[in-house]
This record gives sequence, C-alpha cells and structure tokens, in this order.
Amino acid sequence: MTKYYIFRHGQTFNSKNHVPYPEDNFPIEILPESIPVLEKLAVYLKNIPSDYNVSSEYVRCQQSVKVMTEISGLYFDNESRLNEFDKGSFEEFNKRIESFLNDLNQKNYKTVVICTHGAVVAGLKNILLGKNFDETKLRDFPDTGVLICIEGQKIEEINFNPT
Repeated sequence: MTKYYIFRHGQTFNSKNHVPYPEDNFPIEILPESIPVLEKLAVYLKNIPSDYNVSSEYVRCQQSVKVMTEISGLYFDNESRLNEFDKGSFEEFNKRIESFLNDLNQKNYKTVVICTHGAVVAGLKNILLGKNFDETKLRDFPDTGVLICIEGQKIEEINFNPT
C-alpha cells in the first residue's frame, strides 16, 4: 500500500489574501515569507524515504520543490496532470487526476511525495480515500504549509505554519 505525502505550494499573494488567481496564473510566485514554512516541511520530509517525488509544472510549485530539494535532497519530476485546474471542464480535470493515480498504482511505489495546487489536493485526497469527488469538493483542501499524509483510508494532517 502506497503512502502519499501531499502538500500545496508555498503561499502566494493570492492564497494569503484569498484573491482569485488571474486566468494566466502559471507564472505566479511564492511569497518570501512562505519559505520558512517550506523549510520546516522539507526538514520533516528529509527523514521520509520516498520512491517518487513529483510536482506541478507551475512556477509556484517549482519554487516550493526547489526549497524541498535544497534541504531534503528529494528531487521532483514535473507532471502536467498535477497542474492547476484553470482550464477545461471538471470532468477533464477529474480524469487527469485519476489517470495520474492509475499510473502511480502500476508502479508499486511505497511512498510518494506530491507538490501541487489546492483543487488538485482536493481531488487526490477524495479519490485516494475512496470518496466521491465532484465540483462541490474543489475547495476541500488545507492551507498552504499543511502536509497531508494518506495511507489506505487513514489521513493525517501536519501543520508547519507558525502557531
């Protein structure tokens, strides 16, 4: 059984201020103040042996995994199916996530680390837990700085944000 460690990219101006992303949000960058949270998350992941690490291609995810790699030594592949849900239908988005998970299941990985976006986290979480994933659950994801650990039907959230 695969254990998944899933986290959102570092905080952006949009996520911090609850402002919708513009149509072209590929180049949106993380805020410098989100780096210490990512560093704490990276220290935690450094002690987790993983078989596969993968990230969205968007700039904010690439910046986040760069911090991860510098601290944890984990290297991340890029995966377009983990990109933000900003174009196309919900059905296409859902199929893209299911396709990604089906490919992972064929690899028999024990541990996978994923860096992606809120709606993708919601999809991964609901599908992995065997729940129905529909458009009403697109916001079913934690804040940036929270790591979700899923194994079978068990889910744990670890918050690396300052308290």
